[in-house]
Amino acid sequence: MPKSRELRKVVTILSKYGIKFTYSKRGRHSGKFYCGKASFPVKTHGKKTELLPYALKGLIKKFNLPQDVFNT
Repeated sequence: MPKSRELRKVVTILSKYGIKFTYSKRGRHSGKFYCGKASFPVKTHGKKTELLPYALKGLIKKFNLPQDVFNT
């Protein structure tokens, strides 16, 4: 199970896989990871927001990433 990570580190890791991040100032889920038609919304409160393990597991499943992508 991946440990929680800061949003800015997750964005850096996922950019290597072609997954982009957008941020808006409105709504409950103000950030969104996307690649093609697949997207994954996350709650953000700045770049130091911690993404919890359940969200990281959701990203792995949604974008078919390797299981150890966040274990570095």
